[in-house]
This record gives sequence, structure tokens and C-alpha cells, in this order.
Amino acid sequence: MQDSGISTACVEFADSLRMEAIPAEVKEQAKKCLLDFLGCAIRGAVMPQAKCIKEYAAVMGGNAHASILGVSSLNSIVNAALANGYFGHILEMDDVDKESISHPATVVMPAALSIGEWRRSKGAELLEAIVAGYEVMLRIGTSVTPAHYQIWHTTATTGVFGAAIAAGRMLKLNQEQMSWAFGSAGTMAAGLWEFLSDGAMSKYLHAGKAASTGVLAAQLAASGLTGASRILEGRQGFFAGYARQDIEQKLFQDFHVKYRTATVSFKPYPCCRHTHSAIDCARSLYLQAQSVLSDIKQIHIHTYQAATQVACFEDPLDSRQGQFSLKYCMVRALINGNIGLDDFSQDKLTDKAVRALMAKTSVAVDAEIDRQTPIAWPCRLSLELADGRVLHEYVAYPKGDPENPLSWEEVETKFRLLVEPILEERAIPAIIDMCKNIELLADCGEMIRRINDYGRF
Repeated sequence: MQDSGISTACVEFADSLRMEAIPAEVKEQAKKCLLDFLGCAIRGAVMPQAKCIKEYAAVMGGNAHASILGVSSLNSIVNAALANGYFGHILEMDDVDKESISHPATVVMPAALSIGEWRRSKGAELLEAIVAGYEVMLRIGTSVTPAHYQIWHTTATTGVFGAAIAAGRMLKLNQEQMSWAFGSAGTMAAGLWEFLSDGAMSKYLHAGKAASTGVLAAQLAASGLTGASRILEGRQGFFAGYARQDIEQKLFQDFHVKYRTATVSFKPYPCCRHTHSAIDCARSLYLQAQSVLSDIKQIHIHTYQAATQVACFEDPLDSRQGQFSLKYCMVRALINGNIGLDDFSQDKLTDKAVRALMAKTSVAVDAEIDRQTPIAWPCRLSLELADGRVLHEYVAYPKGDPENPLSWEEVETKFRLLVEPILEERAIPAIIDMCKNIELLADCGEMIRRINDYGRF
């Protein structure tokens, strides 16, 4: 494949993908990802951080075509994608792809669902759109990672491509129109990591905006708006402006052969994925550590560079910073044996026992561990005791990775834990069943309507 064919290869794949060609394990993973996204978004919709986007959608609402989770009135398709994508990212529990370091569900799913509800699309169409969006987005993200990730939030910048592909499939765009949507999405790609300096809420906006941008690009293409045909590889295209590293063309040569959807990871803990290996280490040491917590002299976290870059808060002041504090998340898991949504409340963040152990904790990049990324995101944890003993634990693949997967039962359990305070019990098994059998659903919008009808938002 020539360099000039990368954008075309993405569009041709998206146009040609058919349900019967998708391997069974890929379909199964996509269904898990859908259920996982819905759980994250439903719970996110009742979080305090959701209020501002709901108010925006209420003021700026357009034609009543699509549902926003937790809102009784219909809104515009673009606003539904914006809000639902935003909700899905609030908890920091949405799925993640290791190689691209991105969260595909929270941009691809809302784009596809908003149009699917409006068009009363079949569940099989939704499943095809999800897989198409994931495959394109994850390849683009992998091609620019890790250099891109140092400045740009990949979920936002490459998410626009995945969302546009998914939205284009749901709109039944022809190949030329899909190319236009792809080009328009790429020219609107944005999302900078600078929000971390303030612990700002922009990260949620990144996800929602990428989802809505994909819808906007696809809808405009359907109406004849043209877009750049070489948006990725062109002289002034995405790679030229955003990549910051050489591009591996082979990543775009195995469409229909390798399905990256099948290797997406799930997050069992409500915090930055870069903290999860350390949390797993701490949970493994929990029983041993309980009798010696007061005897711990030093704690050493050996990790990889991206973890120190993103999960960087040494002294987290609020829940947002706590979710991005490697030290806090590890220590909380070491003391509790687990970490959940309640562990990011203000009183938990300022707990004296936790703060005392955080003060004894050091974080360092280990060259050998760093070389293993992004295939693995490992951590080595050492607890030095006052009597000279050292407790060690090492985790190569955190829980939820394909190498250490969550089963269907575990994904369902996570979904239930997230939605039980919100959904009536009779609705929960129905939503799970819809996701498991999505290709049989005559109207995929029934899922969102069922959630809003039976939710206590």
C-alpha cells in the first residue's frame, strides 16, 4: 500500500465490513464493550460533573430525535452524542485500548446510538458500526502513540475518526460520502492534556465532543459537504500535524485480518488505567500487609513513563486528582484490599492513614518495565519493613486486559454495581440481554428508551 492510500484504506474497510465477516469473538467483545459503556454512562449521568452538560443540552437543544441518558425530553442527535459520550468518561471506568492508549467506547458508542435511535436502526447495523469505528480509531491511535500521547489526548484526537466511521455506517453513507465525513472529522480533531495541570473537567468534554464531531461530520457529508480525501497522510494532514513520530503503514494493511476490537481492555476500578497494575499489586499484598502496615518504612512503585506522566498527582486535592494519583490509588487498595467509587470522596482522600503511607511512597520509571509498553502495562511494588524484610509483587497485565480478562459474568457484575442505584431491577436483565443479543434487536434505540423509562436519575 502506498502512503497516499492510508485514508482510503480506512474508508474502504468501513464501507465493506459486513456482519457475516466479523469473527465471533470480535462480536462477543463488542457486545461486552456496549454493556460496559452503558453502565459507565448511566452512572456518569447522575454524577455532579454531569450537571453542566445537561444544562448546555437543555439550552442548546434542537430537533427532538435522540435521547440523553437521564433526561426525559428528546434532544438533537449531536447533543445526545455529546452528552452521552461525556457521561461515559466521568467515572474513568470505560474500556481502554493499550496500544493506542485510548478509550473507544465513549466516543464510538454514543455516535452510533444517537443516530440509531433516530433512524430506528437494527441492532445488527449498530454492531457493524461499532466494530468499524473501533477498528479504524484504534489503528490511527496506535500509529501515533506514544509520542502523540505526550501532548494530545488520543481518545479525543483519534476518537473523531472512530465516531465519524460509526455515524457514517448508521447513516448508510456511500464510500464517497464516508470519505468526506472522515476528512471533516480529522480536520476537527482536538484534545490537549493540559487540563491535568488543573485537574480540570475537560477530559469528559474530549470524549463527548469527539462523539458529537463524528456525528456532525457524517450528517454534513450526507448533505453533500466534502472533506479532505487524504486527511491522515496528506502533506498538511493529521499525521503531519499530530503524529510527532514515524507512522507504521503496516498497521493499515491488516483490515479484515486482525481485529483490534478483540483486544480492548476493561477497567474494574474507577480511576486512570495507568494506576491499575499498581492497584492489582497492592490487592495481592493486602492480606500480608494488614499486620505490618505500621511497620512499613518505604514503599516503591516501579512503573512506566506514561503512568508517571498521567497519573501524576502527588497530593490529590479532590476526586478528579485522586483518580489520577498513582500513589493514592495504590495506597487505598493496600489498606482496603480494593478501590471503588466511594474511595474518591473528600474524607477518604484526606484520610490520615492513607496520607501517612503516601508520604513513604516513591514512584520511579523502570527502564525494563517501560520497554514492555504498550503491549503490557506492568508494575512492580515493594514494601520495605522496619525489620528489614521486603514484600514484593509484580503484575504484567492488570485485571481486564485480554491476557487477564473479565468474563461475561464479571462484566455483568460491574454493570449491576454501577446501575443498581439508578435502574429498576426489572430493567437490568433486559438491558444485559439486549447487549448480548444486539444483532437480533429490531430497533437499537429501545435500549436507551428502556434505560430512561426505568431509571431513577
